[in-house]
Amino acid sequence: MLKEGPFLLAIKRLEIISQLLSENGSVDATKLSERFAVTPKTIRKDLDKLENMGLLDRVHGGAVLKRSGSNVFPIEQRKQQNLSEKQRIGAAALEYIQEGDSLIIDGGTTTLELARLLGEKKILAIVSDLKIALELMNKPNIDLFVTGGRLRREGAFTLLGRDTERILEKYKAKKVFLGTTALDLKSGLSVLNSEEAEVKKAMISSAQEIICLADYSKFHHVAFAPFCTMEKINTLITDNRIPPEEQALLQQRGIRIHVV
Repeated sequence: MLKEGPFLLAIKRLEIISQLLSENGSVDATKLSERFAVTPKTIRKDLDKLENMGLLDRVHGGAVLKRSGSNVFPIEQRKQQNLSEKQRIGAAALEYIQEGDSLIIDGGTTTLELARLLGEKKILAIVSDLKIALELMNKPNIDLFVTGGRLRREGAFTLLGRDTERILEKYKAKKVFLGTTALDLKSGLSVLNSEEAEVKKAMISSAQEIICLADYSKFHHVAFAPFCTMEKINTLITDNRIPPEEQALLQQRGIRIHVV
């Protein structure tokens, strides 16, 4: 476990700034300096780091969301976008589930579409998302396990923290259906929250097969906290906006591509 110190404080500061951008669309450097009790120079360095990650654009006095059409922010808007693609991806993911499978189902809007289709086959499902748990709780064919942990209410109802990770480490599943905020062909999968990233790492470690569900709006973006390289993914289910050359590139790296 990391000890409290300047490095950890800097990471948390970047994470909170990312969250404020997600919620409000912009941040003010002076207010950030006052909030964190650090110098304006420190905040400028923080904003420079996030700009280099492609998460924001610097403006006089602060920063705004990236103008390049990024769908990484904001959370509430992202939930409403690409719904038909997410539904098709969820339906395609159903094809990878066999009678008697043990599954870890990650939190997120795309995995929720998969959860809505489950129930005919007898399976065991481990989830850390309360919306997905509610979707599955009245389906008698599903042996449902819900991880413990701290409830995250900011834009999602997922369970986070070391308690969540311990539960996931305790069990082994045949497959994990993984969601992501951002997908970059070089640096892999990433999310906005470092605790969420740690839970996803635990899910990956506990599963034999990694199946990623990501509509194409997630591609070519990087969020704050990386959690998985592309090479770890066995199957990537995405929509038909992915260009053929990118499909070929991913297949060369050993990833099975399922386009819907």
